[in-house]
Amino acid sequence: MAEGSKLGNTQKLVAILFLGLLIGLGAGYALFSGGQLSAGPVESPQPALAEEKVYKIGFTIPLSGELSSVGKLWEKAIYMAVDDLNEEIKAYGLNVRFELVVLDDKTKEEDALKNIQSLNQLGIKVVIGPAASSQVKAVMNYADSNKMVIISPSSTAPTLAIPGDFVFRNTGSDALQAKALASLVSHEGFKNVVVFHRDDEYGRAFADFFKKEFSAIGGKAESMPYATGLSDYASEVAGLSSKVQELGADAVVLISFDTDGANILSHAKDDPVLSNTRWFSSEGIHGASELLQPEMAKFLIKIKFLGTRPVFRENPLYKEFAERFKSETGDYPPVFTDKVYDAVFLAGWSILRAGEYDGEAIKKALPLVAERYYGVSGWCILDENGDRLMQDYAIWGIAQSGTAYEFKDIGSWSAGALTMEAGD
Repeated sequence: MAEGSKLGNTQKLVAILFLGLLIGLGAGYALFSGGQLSAGPVESPQPALAEEKVYKIGFTIPLSGELSSVGKLWEKAIYMAVDDLNEEIKAYGLNVRFELVVLDDKTKEEDALKNIQSLNQLGIKVVIGPAASSQVKAVMNYADSNKMVIISPSSTAPTLAIPGDFVFRNTGSDALQAKALASLVSHEGFKNVVVFHRDDEYGRAFADFFKKEFSAIGGKAESMPYATGLSDYASEVAGLSSKVQELGADAVVLISFDTDGANILSHAKDDPVLSNTRWFSSEGIHGASELLQPEMAKFLIKIKFLGTRPVFRENPLYKEFAERFKSETGDYPPVFTDKVYDAVFLAGWSILRAGEYDGEAIKKALPLVAERYYGVSGWCILDENGDRLMQDYAIWGIAQSGTAYEFKDIGSWSAGALTMEAGD
């Protein structure tokens, strides 16, 4: 990365891809030179007369609660993204600046709705978040009624794939991830599993789709929901142990968030049955720092704990982003961080493409922006429901790195094909 500039190859490429979109920004911006679209910043022939235009983008993210481990890191990506977006906007001679209003929704449905209402009262028409599908479900009617564009970087419940609403999701539906996870469990040789899942929109939908996909390839899955929001899951884990024994299950599939999942695994490692059972997981727990604590990490490595998480396969922009994020924050980006970063660019460019700060206009512009946007999370083209159309999945586990431990991708699932690295 060049000294004195925040913009790496990632943002430079994105800027080039967006030149075609800038045509629709409206009068007042000098984007053409001699009838041709310039490939770089354009010098205005005379000083701009208009004052700088400031647009606000709202956020409702989990800075506390059950997703706080990843939410706090997402916040760092948010500020990285808006700095990069503003620098890019400035480089193209646009007299525009984006500001953020970031609110903590505590990973709770009621707080997400309160935040959306507060942001609406501030006149904000574009909001990134909330994270959980149950939260998205709680805010979608209000967003539709008040014409507020919602961009969730991490809601995946298939039940929320609804055409025509104001909710967009910059990630694929779990209908596809359930197939990837079922393929992984089957590939590892397991045919009789218990799906231990959150009793909420995300967990129930994922479990249902997993059971369907696992059954289609000859497996048997029994659902076992657990209550959310508990401070400790010791009794629930004891019940899971009994269920595994009762069914003669050979594996557990965990559908959780980070803090509940980490607590569940902390009890499982001390249970004589569950500590000798293979465990698999969705993306919800990926990035939880508790999993990298030595005692926990050793347990997960011993049982060959594996999971799936959404990625865009072989994306060099992501690799650059991940290294930069690690350099600036000291942590590698947890699950969905790349989608949080790209959501800021999608929101900003959609506001400019719309030509006005109006919810309906931005809603119409966003799919046009997304279909031409290739960012750190890959190609952001949306389907008819406003959800990410193209989605691959990484197979991840925990690995030792020197004296520490890390999250490591050891395979991938793409277009129905599961690929594992040699030796894994």
